[in-house]
Amino acid sequence: MYDTLLVPTDGSPGSERAVEHAVELTETYDATLHTLYVVDDSQVPVAGAEALDDDLSARGKEAIDVVRTRAADSDVAFVSALRRGDPTQEILGYRDEIGADMIIMGTHGRTGLERHLLGSVTEQVVRSSPVPVVTVGLRTPTDAVPSEESARTVAREALVERYGEEAVALDEGAYNERHAWVFEGNVEDRHATVYVDRSTGEPRIVTAPED
Repeated sequence: MYDTLLVPTDGSPGSERAVEHAVELTETYDATLHTLYVVDDSQVPVAGAEALDDDLSARGKEAIDVVRTRAADSDVAFVSALRRGDPTQEILGYRDEIGADMIIMGTHGRTGLERHLLGSVTEQVVRSSPVPVVTVGLRTPTDAVPSEESARTVAREALVERYGEEAVALDEGAYNERHAWVFEGNVEDRHATVYVDRSTGEPRIVTAPED
C-alpha cells in the first residue's frame, strides 16, 4: 500500500518521535524510509553567514545520523538528503522527487515548528501535500528526568556503556530544551551530543564521524 515514506527531521525531540513512528510504519509496509533535513535559508543572515551555514549543515548531518541509526536498528531500507531553502517547499519538492506515498512529521520542532499549536511548517505541508501526512505530537505529562543532575547521570551511563569509562568526558552544564536535556562532550576524541528525553528518560547519542 505504501512503498516510500518520508520523514523530515530537524533533530528535535518532536522530529525524533516522528522518526520512531515512521520506522514502525516502514517495517509494517516493508517500504523504504527517506529522511530530509532542510537548512532554512531565512535563518542565515548576511553577517557571519558562512559560519552559521556550516553549523546548521553539521546539525543536519547529526540529525540524519540519528535517523540512520534508528533505521539500521530495525533493518529498514534508508535514504537521506540535506537541502537548503524554504523548509515547506523543499519538503514538498523532495516528496515529488522520490514519489513518497506518505509524509510523517512532528508537530513541534526546532526550526519554526514551535510557533503554533500544530507547527507552521507541518501545517503548510498538511495543507499542500497530495499524499497523506501523519502528524506525531508531543505529550509529556510527567518528566522521568526532571533535573539536570538526573539527566546527566543517564547521559553519562549511556556513553560509558557504549564507549567505556576512560573514553567519556562530558562538558559542564546542559541545554534545557522543552522536551529534552542536551549534553555535549567527547568520546574517543570525537565530539558527542546526548539527548535525554525528559518524559521517558531515554538517551540518544550522536557522535561526529571518525577522522
